[in-house]
Amino acid sequence: MRPRPLHRLLLLAPLLLLCGCTLLGPQAKTGSRNLVITEGKAVWQVEYAFVPPPEPWRLIDLDEDDVSLAYFRGCDESDPAHYPCESTLAYAEEPFGYSRDLEKRQQEFFRRFLWAARVNFEEPRLRRVQVLDTEGLEATIEGFEPVLRHKVWAKILFTFRGERVVAFYMTQWRPEEAEYDRSVEKDFDTFVGSFSFLRPSFFQTL
Repeated sequence: MRPRPLHRLLLLAPLLLLCGCTLLGPQAKTGSRNLVITEGKAVWQVEYAFVPPPEPWRLIDLDEDDVSLAYFRGCDESDPAHYPCESTLAYAEEPFGYSRDLEKRQQEFFRRFLWAARVNFEEPRLRRVQVLDTEGLEATIEGFEPVLRHKVWAKILFTFRGERVVAFYMTQWRPEEAEYDRSVEKDFDTFVGSFSFLRPSFFQTL
C-alpha cells in the first residue's frame, strides 16, 4: 500500500475534507456509489458485507483504491471532527508490506504505519487470534507525538483472504492528557466480527 492515502485516512479530519473525501451517515442509502444498506446490513462495492458502526461514526468515502473501507468519528456527537480527539476504523486489502507470514508482515507494517505523523511508537504487543474463522495476529501499539503532545493508540488485526494478508485497523488520537475511550474498541470488534466477503478477491480468481 502506498503511504499517501493511508496517511490521509488516519490522521486529520480537516485533511480528509481537503482531499475531497465525504463523510456519510452510517445508515446512508444514497450519497455513496459504493454503499448499500438493507435491513441494517451494509454491502460495500458488492464485495464486503458488515454491520455498520453506530452514530456518530461516519463513512469516509475515499476516491482512492488503496484503502478499501473506513469510518471516522470524533470524541462526542457534538464535535465529530475535532482533531486530535478522534478515532478511525478501517479495512484494507493491502496493508503495508509484502510478506505472507503474519509475524513478518506486522514488522514490515510498523516500519511505515503513520510514517508522516512524527509519532514515536512503543513496541507492539502481539497476540495470536482467530479473525473471520481463520488465523490472525492482533497487534496493539501506542505512540506519542512530542511536538504537538498528542498520542495515538492503535489496534491492527492481520489475517488472510485466500493466500494474501489483509488487515483491520483502529486508531484513537487524543491529547496527551486525555483518556482513551475503550467503548470505541467494542465498535471495532463488532465491525470485524460481522465482516464477510461476498465474492472471491481479484487475486483469488487469477
